[in-house]
Amino acid sequence: MISLLCPKISLGQPQNLDRFRQVVIFGDSLSDNGNTFAQNGTPPPPYFEGRWTNGYNWVDYFPGVAHHFAPITAFLKNGGTNFATGDATSASLSTQIKTFLANFTASPDSLYIIWIGANDFAAGISPAATVQNIYDGIMQLLTAGARDIMILNIPDISLTPVVIARGGPTVLAAKQFVNAANNLLTVEVHLAASIYPVNADIVDVNSLFVELVTDPTAFGFKNVVQAAFDPNTGTVVPYPNDFLFWDGFHPTTNAHFFAAEFIYRSIVSEIPLSEGPDTPLAKIESWLPVGLN
Repeated sequence: MISLLCPKISLGQPQNLDRFRQVVIFGDSLSDNGNTFAQNGTPPPPYFEGRWTNGYNWVDYFPGVAHHFAPITAFLKNGGTNFATGDATSASLSTQIKTFLANFTASPDSLYIIWIGANDFAAGISPAATVQNIYDGIMQLLTAGARDIMILNIPDISLTPVVIARGGPTVLAAKQFVNAANNLLTVEVHLAASIYPVNADIVDVNSLFVELVTDPTAFGFKNVVQAAFDPNTGTVVPYPNDFLFWDGFHPTTNAHFFAAEFIYRSIVSEIPLSEGPDTPLAKIESWLPVGLN
């Protein structure tokens, strides 16, 4: 098993999140907690209350694991600071930021998190274009007054059941896309942080995703090759939280909880996320299971 280490986030020093008044989210279905549902009623049940999973997602869990911040809610639902939408690609990021800036002031006492790009492969967007779109988004926020921006990298979509079902060439192409985009993203974000007055860095959430797939039992999952919910038939397995994947592409709510913890610890700490080289993330006693099957 690969030991999960907390990536060093160079926001000057390990962060005391108390100095941030709010969190602002930009992204896609991995972060959307109601915007798309407010627009057009998708995703419908058994998706959970407008989230692309079977329960709360990482955005919902983040204030709780951080012991700070009010609930981060969807902008189109109740004027919240989450601008992520389900079908977004990196090309949509500029529009999300423009919507934010038309309704809020970009201030240095807010923490900005961008997680976008997982839909770019299917949309035919190149890795270079994906990274350029994200870089441009950082510049938009910086110019408007933002100073602390975290960018979550792209999870390895080649490991999802939906992509695997499309066959070997698609799996290989998806993996190449993710690797190329993430490598370039790291370079460009660090370059921006070195040149401009912005505290920006990468949260390597993909490392968590890969470990969830390769060592699922350490996190309480029993199935990482099938979906708990079949959108074509409407069938849901009896114990969906035994599954890593909800619909073949999006993770179940427990995986979102682990993501929230990983993101939080990546931002505030420089110590390993495991107690030792043989202790998986999920076995830390403070990481309590999310609900019951």
